[in-house]
Amino acid sequence: MTSYEKPKHENSLERAFSFTESDLKQNLQGKLSEAQIARLRQEAYQTLYLVIGALALIGFLALLSFRASAGELLILLSCLIAPAIFAFVFTVGMTESALSAKTVSKVSGMIHLAYGMMPYQPPLPDDFKPVQRGVVFGYQASYRLAIADREFRLDRDQYQALSQAYGYYNVFFVPTLNKIVAVQRFDPSEPETAAGLPIELDMPANVVRGALNDEDEELLRG
Repeated sequence: MTSYEKPKHENSLERAFSFTESDLKQNLQGKLSEAQIARLRQEAYQTLYLVIGALALIGFLALLSFRASAGELLILLSCLIAPAIFAFVFTVGMTESALSAKTVSKVSGMIHLAYGMMPYQPPLPDDFKPVQRGVVFGYQASYRLAIADREFRLDRDQYQALSQAYGYYNVFFVPTLNKIVAVQRFDPSEPETAAGLPIELDMPANVVRGALNDEDEELLRG
């Protein structure tokens, strides 16, 4: 496994989402950078190690609490090995499968942010139905981002970085993991954006041209 070295970041968005200008250039071409691949692998292994460590601790405490026969010990080991295999498949296995193509997807449009049970700001259209919501458990207690027809889970730093600059963004993500790897703010009124340079827009026309209400404009002004 290639080691991941934490890069130097130029702004709050780069720090929050752990990407660099070099990573973004690769993402604009539809590719994951090697640094992003290494980071996602490291995160998957860290999660796996935490799960295995917790299972090992449970097993050790169980052995201390009672004297187990050979048969009971075998059952205990089986009960610990099964979730360890499950954790491996759903952390490292899924990550490696998602990274095998070394590609990213992109969605573009106005960002909407929410936390917990609070509604999105700016408000979402009434007919908003996300393509993918990611992990369902505990979703309503998390920081969230909605953009175009996608919905993502954020951590606190990512939420705060985006909330400082509402507007239009390109969001680059790994589809299978529904994991954001980079974000890029843009102004849809600029000629180079409208021409597709340097940003190739793939959003519905109504996302770019839709009029903002007074509340949305106030959020954009910050």
